[in-house]
Parts: sequence; C-alpha cells; structure tokens
Amino acid sequence: MPRKRHPSRLQKLATARQRALEIKQQPEVLPTQETLPALDEEYTFSRTEQKFAHFGQETNETHNPDVTRTIVDLQQIDLLVKQVCCPECCNKGTLRLHQDTRMGLVVPLSLFCDACNTSVTETIPSSTQTDKKYTVNKSAVFASLQVGLGPCRFNNFCQHMDMPGLHHSSFNKHAKDIYDERDTIADSVSTTALEIINEAYKNNERDEDGCMQIAVSFDGSWLTRGHKSMIGIGCVVEVLTGLVLDSHVMSQHCQICATTGENKRKESPEAYALWLESHNKSGKCSKNFTGTSGMMEVEAAVVLWSRSVEKFHLKYTTFVGDGDSKAYNKVCEVQPYGPDTQIVKEECVNHVSKRMSTALRNLVSDSSKKGITLGGRGQGRLTGNAIGKLTKYFDRAIRGNPTATEMKRAIMASLYHCYSTDENPQHQYCPPGPDSWCFYKRALANHTYPFAHHDRIHTPLDMDLLHPHLSPIYERLTSDNLLSRCERKATQNANESFHSSVWAKCSKSQFHSRQRMEVAVTSAAAEYNFGPSSVNELRGLLQNQAGEHSARLAEVRAKKRLDKSLEKNQQPEKRRRKIRKEAQDKAQREEEEAEGAAYAPGMF
Repeated sequence: MPRKRHPSRLQKLATARQRALEIKQQPEVLPTQETLPALDEEYTFSRTEQKFAHFGQETNETHNPDVTRTIVDLQQIDLLVKQVCCPECCNKGTLRLHQDTRMGLVVPLSLFCDACNTSVTETIPSSTQTDKKYTVNKSAVFASLQVGLGPCRFNNFCQHMDMPGLHHSSFNKHAKDIYDERDTIADSVSTTALEIINEAYKNNERDEDGCMQIAVSFDGSWLTRGHKSMIGIGCVVEVLTGLVLDSHVMSQHCQICATTGENKRKESPEAYALWLESHNKSGKCSKNFTGTSGMMEVEAAVVLWSRSVEKFHLKYTTFVGDGDSKAYNKVCEVQPYGPDTQIVKEECVNHVSKRMSTALRNLVSDSSKKGITLGGRGQGRLTGNAIGKLTKYFDRAIRGNPTATEMKRAIMASLYHCYSTDENPQHQYCPPGPDSWCFYKRALANHTYPFAHHDRIHTPLDMDLLHPHLSPIYERLTSDNLLSRCERKATQNANESFHSSVWAKCSKSQFHSRQRMEVAVTSAAAEYNFGPSSVNELRGLLQNQAGEHSARLAEVRAKKRLDKSLEKNQQPEKRRRKIRKEAQDKAQREEEEAEGAAYAPGMF
C-alpha cells in the first residue's frame, strides 16, 4: 500500500492564502500586521514561510540540465585515458592529456599519442567561449561576489585548492559585465515584489493620482562604523508583506576621480575642469553624494520617497522609523507627494523600548556627576538589574496593549507596583480582578489578605529617592503623541535583517565600490524576499544559467532557512533558549569567581 503523503506547511499556507483571496473584503483602513486572515488556527506561519509561499519556493527550482560543473583532478583523468587504446595505432597506454594555453580557470584539453606522435583529438574547451570570456570564469566571479570575495581572496581560495585562479584584471572585467546589468537585475527584483504587494493591497482603493498608499519601514546602514563612512545604504521595506521594495546606495568616493582626476588637477586646473565636466556627463562617476556620513540616511530617504510614484505608483504615507536621524523631518519638508498628502510617522517599538533603558542609565550617570547616588548597591536603588527589568516591563506594556491609553496605564502600573510597600501600597494603576497579574489586586478580588510586599515585589524601588527623578522620564516616554505611534507594533527588524544579508556579501572590513555595493544590495534583496533559488533567476538575466547543483544546494539552503524560522517562531523554544542562556551565563560567572581573575591590564 503506498504511503500517504501529508501536505507540507507551505502547501497548507498556499491553500489558506487562496481561500483568503476568494473572500471579498472591503477594509476601510490600511491592513495592520496580519498578512492573511486566520482561517486555520492550528497552523502559525512564520514570515519566511509566507514569503516562500508567495514566490513558489518549492516548485520554482528550474535549472539547465546541460550545466554541471565539478572540480576534476587531471591526474585521475590521465590515468583513465591510459586505459584506452589509441584509435590511430591501437596501442594501449600511450595516450596522454595535453593542456593548451590556460584561460583563467579554463584549461583546454586534447589527447596526444606518444606512440604515433599525433594529436588524436582537437582541442576540447572545458566551457563555451564567447569573445574569450569563458562561462566558467564569469560564474566564478559571480559566485565570488555573492559570498563576499574579491579578486585577492578568490585567488587565496584557489591557492589552497591548487587551482589556477584569475588575474585581478580578468576578475574585474567579468565583474564589470555584472555591474553593467545591475539595473536590469534591480528592476526584476522590484517588479516581482511589487506584484506581491499589489495583490496584498488589492482591496484598497487608489487615490486620484492612481497611486496606492502603503506603510513602509525605513532604515539606513553604513559600510564603516563611526562617522567617516564613504558608503551608505537606505532601504524601504513594506510593512504588510515584509518585502524589500526599493533601496539606494550613497557614495562619496569615485576611484577615477581619486586617481585620474587628481593627476589632471596637478597638471592644470583648466584641464581638470574640462575633464571633470566630461567625466560627470559620461555617467561613470561613482560619487553621488556630498556631505557628512550622517546625512547619507537622510538623503537616501528623500531619493526613495521622491521616486516611489514614478517607479511603483505607490505613496509611502506611513513612515516607520527609529527616530535616530532627520530622515522623516526631511521627507516631510520636501513634500514628495504634494502639500495635501500627509506622511504619518510611526515608531519602531524596539527602539522606543531602548529609549527607556538609555534614559535610565543616563539618569544614574548624570546624577552621579552631581553627587546624587541613585544606583549602586542597596534595597530600592536603580541598579543595572532594576533598569533591565523596568525596560522589559515598559516593552511588554507597549506590545501587550492595543491603544495608547491602555499602554500608558500599564506602564505606570509597572512603575508604581515597584514603589509599593506594606506601609504605602501603590496599586492604583494595576489591573483589577481575580486574574490580575498584581498579587495585591488579585487578593482584593478574592477577598483574601495579600501577601507581604517584600516577598512579592521582584523589583523594589525607593519611591522617596527615585520618583522625583523617574517621573519626568516616564512622563516623556508615555506621552500620547509617542505611544499613539506605537499602536501598529511595527518594528525595523526586517530592515536590520536585510542589512546583515548585504554585509554578508560585502564585508565591512574592506572598502567596496558603489557598483559592487549596488549588486550586493540587489542580490541580497532577491534572496531575502524570495529565498536562495532567486539567485539562480538572476544568473539567467546574466546569461549564466544555473545547473543541477545550484538548484539542489539552493533547496538545501531554503530548507535550513525555513527550519530556523520555524524554531524561532515557536514561543516554547524561545523560553527554552532564554533559560539555557541564563543558566550558561550563571555557570560562567560562578566559574570565573572560583578561578579568580585571569585577565586584567597590568595585574600580572
């Protein structure tokens, strides 16, 4: 009897999604965080599964069966050839491989017979040749760019593999061919993402300009840590689907200007002025930004918002940001959609939670400089552990309540609950009822005597000492203006995750050109949106077909990504990881205390 095959999670998601699309709904407002209606509560799909289901990850593994590559040991091939008789003189063991002029990684081969002193076969190239640019070499360069290797590191790899390698000029020529197609690749990625976004918003009406209003999160990142980076990127991620829609690379450096231009400047200012004008008109200048590194994120936001209507027929009317830069203020100042279209600011709840931690730590530091001790040891002090717990309570209150009013009450409850003592209980903000998390309100609802506060308050705070200092901070971070921008519970996690994918392809330890950064950003967006197999689609646009091994390994990577996403998406597993980490940290601290100090500057 054949074994019954159960549908995979992605197949169930596709079925649920099809059912959802058949339901005719006319929402009056923009959809919030739910990507699909909750048709089947038995399954909870992660964001990665939803992306792969949109793109058809399980059924889109197409490849060219004629393309198969592997590393061959020529000595083994030579031994195999010696087992064959020469077709001319019929002698066995006289055939040998003859290597012609090498072209990069390509080694043309021919068979030569030592007995009859003739070439048995014509030269057999190991790959298709087009204008002396072999497909193997181009594939090697494309692969190197995908994994973050430049010409030097690629040749280091070839050295340890005992392979020929590529000259840096040949590597750069093949890389330039790939750079020239970066706009085509970027358009393909954006078009596919736009189709999915339009389908997700199909029930939303367009405005009089024929554009659809969507919510996006924006964030910037830099190649070099600090404030002197020459390269910066900004990306827009659609909040509903989590897809990277558009990105922009800012560069303050042009290698041609730094070399040829500088030589022209030294020769003659007049000649340099003429050369600079022609260089800018040629479109070969990589420099597209002038200013400080901190303003790169601001300029990238202006560029992305200004071209959204022309490029996608979309208006980014909801701006989810972290408040770390002037990007939102600058976009509102530019008014890319006219004075009548307002761009609403929403906060990343992760960054809002960090503001509480930063404010409390700064409070302890600033008070110490004034001679006021709020931290340190002692009952009710604002210690590091207390700051961490107050920040956690603040974060839970924002995430666990739908409206700004309820958020504020929950935040104040977390503070005053910590102030409470048996002599002065402060539970006026705690939720009432027998199911309340507050032991005091729970005891009152059950008509029982509450336990002592000393045993039940896990983060006791000295109200007389701390309240005059904490009150201004809590009033500022619980304002209606701030908390109302957190009601969507949006985050910039997608932006941060995408940035890590980009820097995996372009290491921050080395400088990279703007062209290479643009290719890295585009390929990272394709892989982030649609999975590893999308890179094979990009190879097709470069006339570099993917073979059987590419499709197989892409499927393996996709499965690992899904498994990792499922593991992180399970709440019990999250709790287990947290418990394991706390146990490991505790064991490490105890071991260090038992062994004593092993490292300290100038101690030994």
